[in-house]
Amino acid sequence: MGAGKRSLGRALRRLALAVLVTGASAAVGCAGLGGKRWGEHPVTVTEVVVLSQHGVAPEKIIAKMRRGGTVYHLSDAQYAALRQKGVTPAVIAYMQAAHAEAVKEFPKLANDQELSCWSLGFDGYWYAGGPWGLHPDC
Repeated sequence: MGAGKRSLGRALRRLALAVLVTGASAAVGCAGLGGKRWGEHPVTVTEVVVLSQHGVAPEKIIAKMRRGGTVYHLSDAQYAALRQKGVTPAVIAYMQAAHAEAVKEFPKLANDQELSCWSLGFDGYWYAGGPWGLHPDC
């Protein structure tokens, strides 16, 4: 019986050590990601339209877009179409301001004829930025 208790005791200590090491590794990994991520997924134009049509307050939509760090590359006609779909002027103004700010900080965005700094979204709109920021070459 003594050997069985010692064996069980060792197994429990090993299990406790494994749990401790795993928990510490996860905590360090999460802490490392926290500094680089903005905290939320990029908000697509389609999502902006859906949120607007469901009556979500413009301030909440803008806050979500800000957390996502998304930059939008839309034409005046596309902005007009968004307005017709129910997106408020405040949200559209934020989208335009985010673009202007990004172009000021990263001038290549304005003259990027090949759109190498932009990504074509599944919804047919062009995006830059997102939770991990812009590519260093932009």
